[in-house]
Amino acid sequence: MSTPSLDRYADDFERLRALPPDEHEAALAALPLSEDERATLRRLLEADTDADDPLARALGAGAARLASPHGDRLGAYRLIGELGAGGMGTVFLAERVDGGFDQRVAIKLLRGFPTADGLRRLRQERQILAGLDHPHIARLLDGGETAEGQPWLALEYVDGLDLLDYAAHHAPHLHDRLKLLDAMLDAVGHAHQRLVVHRDLKPANVLVNAAGEVKLLDFGIARLVDLDTGDARETSTRVFSAGYASPEQREGRAVTTASDIYSLGVLLRELVGGRADRGSRAPAPLPLDAELAGIVAKATDEDPARRYASAGEFRDDLDRYRDGRPVRAAPMTNTYRLRKFVGRHRVGVAAGVLAALALGLFVWRLDRERDRALAAEAVAQQARVASERDAERARAALGFLTDAFEAAAPENALSTTVSVRDLLDTARAKLDAQKLDAAVARSTQRLLGSLYNALGETDAAIELFGRGLDGAQAGDRAEALALAQDYDKYANLLGTNDRIEDARAALDAAAALRRKHAPDDLDEQARDLISLGFLHHNAGEDAKAIPILKQVLARPAGAAPLPLSLAMHTSQMLASLLSSNGDCEAALGVVEDALTRAAGLAPNAPDRLLLLREQAAAQRSCGRPEQAERILRTVIAQQRELTGAGGMEMLQLDNELALTLKDLGRFREAAEVLRRSTRIDNESKYNRAVLLGNLAVALDDAGDYAQAFEMHARTRAALDGGQFDADSDIRRRAMRNEARTLAQTGQPERAIAMLADLRERALRVDGEASLEYAMVTWQLALAQRRAAHVEQAEALTSEAERLWSGLVPPTHSVFAHVHRQRAALALMQNRLDVADREIAAAVAIVEANAASPVELATVRSEQAEVRRLQGRKDEARTLLASSLPVMRDAFLPTQIWLAAAERTAAQVGMK
Repeated sequence: MSTPSLDRYADDFERLRALPPDEHEAALAALPLSEDERATLRRLLEADTDADDPLARALGAGAARLASPHGDRLGAYRLIGELGAGGMGTVFLAERVDGGFDQRVAIKLLRGFPTADGLRRLRQERQILAGLDHPHIARLLDGGETAEGQPWLALEYVDGLDLLDYAAHHAPHLHDRLKLLDAMLDAVGHAHQRLVVHRDLKPANVLVNAAGEVKLLDFGIARLVDLDTGDARETSTRVFSAGYASPEQREGRAVTTASDIYSLGVLLRELVGGRADRGSRAPAPLPLDAELAGIVAKATDEDPARRYASAGEFRDDLDRYRDGRPVRAAPMTNTYRLRKFVGRHRVGVAAGVLAALALGLFVWRLDRERDRALAAEAVAQQARVASERDAERARAALGFLTDAFEAAAPENALSTTVSVRDLLDTARAKLDAQKLDAAVARSTQRLLGSLYNALGETDAAIELFGRGLDGAQAGDRAEALALAQDYDKYANLLGTNDRIEDARAALDAAAALRRKHAPDDLDEQARDLISLGFLHHNAGEDAKAIPILKQVLARPAGAAPLPLSLAMHTSQMLASLLSSNGDCEAALGVVEDALTRAAGLAPNAPDRLLLLREQAAAQRSCGRPEQAERILRTVIAQQRELTGAGGMEMLQLDNELALTLKDLGRFREAAEVLRRSTRIDNESKYNRAVLLGNLAVALDDAGDYAQAFEMHARTRAALDGGQFDADSDIRRRAMRNEARTLAQTGQPERAIAMLADLRERALRVDGEASLEYAMVTWQLALAQRRAAHVEQAEALTSEAERLWSGLVPPTHSVFAHVHRQRAALALMQNRLDVADREIAAAVAIVEANAASPVELATVRSEQAEVRRLQGRKDEARTLLASSLPVMRDAFLPTQIWLAAAERTAAQVGMK
């Protein structure tokens, strides 16, 4: 491949290689390229990330080979070894060997193929560095070009750690870390004065040696500023580091010195607050007070015009902060200025205050006794008023509840039994009819809201919480914190019903109460973070929720332990999110840590049982359903002792057990577990829809299609009653499952119409890279095969395989189903050799994944059909002899896979 043909890929290659590998396919699909061009770019990206790929080795060694004719020599330097590669460059350690003097340097060459753009940028870096001379910028020592015309740079070699690594091990205190930033600000200010914008400031481009000297590296994507416009020439931003690039850089707008200020602000935030994703290589978090937080906020403002005008102004504000003077990032109120003045002149102010106190001491002594008497009288009066008020409220609340319970009593309600729901409905009606004190009414409404929520009646709970919080006031700290927790509950209810902005407003109200009444209480701050994590989860932003919950559990050094109830609650939620987002091993680690904390709890303590349920879910997610079942059986027995056979907790455990049994191939048993959910008609519409939908899938898996259709219809009725729209996750999942049943029972055209609509919705709501879009595409491929639309089925199968490849590892069992599909399509075209190859590949994947016996039996029964068509009936009988008993035990006779295996058995002479 010649250089000119690669130049056309350079822009896209540089931008895509900066993305995480799992985002490559989605980004590739969005490019206006032909399939051949995408394939070429995909191979280049794969080679870039795979060290064992032949092309990767060729690209990695390319720079060194360009140093010919000596191979390992460039001018006066001998290459010793590669130091690293990133962006466009590969950097080698080299030593001077021309006999003049000993010197080690860093040699920078192009990385990979030498595109025209890469050559230009490396020459530009040489030009930029030649004009920079600063102790905190790695110096340009030498340079030249190879015989092939590739430029190279000899740079000052810095033997050190990157910025955050160094801070983690050598800068424990705030002043140490700010000193590191000072050096960076000096270096960046020097560059800006010479009209250079770095554009890629990040920890990896800042090295600190053993002496603590900071060196700024890599001006490979720097830009020269135009004095006439103030903008940077060639504002292309295809190369930048995610997380550190300014908004204007990410959006492709003009890049100026303000972009470097933004990156420096991010680095300051990480120097002080640390980065959880770097583990022990991140500096331990330090307290971020309001003024320093204000400095970070000003430096990283979305609007470049509101950031610091220069690196010098940024450093000046840091100097002000350290000196105790007012900082520009804080509002310059009189109170703020006075506080800073007092902080700087403590001795003088203290002397003045003492003098004033001495003058007033005599007067104070005369007045003290009178004030004491008046204060005692006022306190007594306030206590009497508060006592009488609380007593009156207590009497009113007790009277209201007594009336409500009497109205719901069997003799008055004309019923022999009274449910909790009956009591709540009666209390709610009487509350609307009676004229109670406003504070009593609001607190009762919130109490009823909590009880309705416990029953799963979220609509009623939201309405009651909304009324109970409207106009609610707190009289003291205890009332304020209790009210904040009610706001948290209300926010979670709103979030689960997709009212995200309303939920955010409720959380803001809770946070305001905590800031006012408990500003330094770490436990209350933890409650704010937990609720924020819930909000992100409800908004579909688990990637934001997970680090927040980790932060709650990672208590600051020296702080008191997180209260056990909060720790259990947070751990349970975090484990659930980790497991559902594919990190099951991390979820198990969270559960293990929490169970260690909960060692003193009773075996059937509710918090402990919730953790064990999440442990079972994580084991199932990790592909260990046998372990999950053992845990669940124990937990179910303990839960039954605690609450009996009913209740939300038991329903959730039964649901998890049913999913586990499905993974084990015990479909009929899974259906029976869901059938015996005694309160399936008394739960909320959402929970009822989930349980009915899961039962429909279990019945479909078992082969009881008539009952599956009945459960699908009841699921739709529950969804209609709950007013879940066509774009809601739960309705789309239910429709997808119903379409699957239709396709398997001779109604593929109806299934195709449903799935085509669902596929359009998944693309619009979730995006092409989502799990839901992949699932719908796969079900549509299966339905097209059932309808004998071979070409459409083949195209959709290939698309589904591509989508799965971006979501799961290549060894995942889903690819066994892809091979099964291709084998079935090959049989429809009488291509027996292809069918034999594809079904053998499916068997190999299932065996390698140690799948359930029924899954292996099903795939082998399909292999038996291929053998029969090839005339190898003895082999077919051998495969069926081991497969049929397992399938007959797992499925009903009507199940389509079992029915197909029975037909094959009859055709090869088996009874």
